[in-house]
Amino acid sequence: MSRLNAIFVALGSLAIIGTPLVSSHAQSPASMVDAQRTCRDYGVRPSSAAYDDCVTRTAAAYDRGQPSLATFEAQRVADARNLCLSYGIAPQTLGYRECVSAEIDRHALPAVQVRYVPSTDRYGLYYDANGNVRDRNGELIRVVPLSYR
Repeated sequence: MSRLNAIFVALGSLAIIGTPLVSSHAQSPASMVDAQRTCRDYGVRPSSAAYDDCVTRTAAAYDRGQPSLATFEAQRVADARNLCLSYGIAPQTLGYRECVSAEIDRHALPAVQVRYVPSTDRYGLYYDANGNVRDRNGELIRVVPLSYR
């Protein structure tokens, strides 16, 4: 085996080993039963394409100990299913599955807003979001001109 082939084999082996497996969330049996019941209560039937999405999302919420989020997820999937059916899309088509997925994502909970809290230096000064220097009380020390921003 040539040196180049050995390098390719080694790099390929590392890539295969280093590639993380698809992570899946294994739900507990109790949460799966609760999720199936909740989805059926909201009108999502086991024979529908949206049922798997509903059970997966709802069971994950039950596992996290958030039953109100679980019912919200079931309601969201049921609303998406009803909306896509009202468009006249056949339930067993790929377009229907894409419609349900898009509607579920469209009505998702808003993402958590990350707020930057600046750290101060040893003199108690910090830079705000515009690059201005402020003291520990938030008073403006030095303004950074717009041409430098």
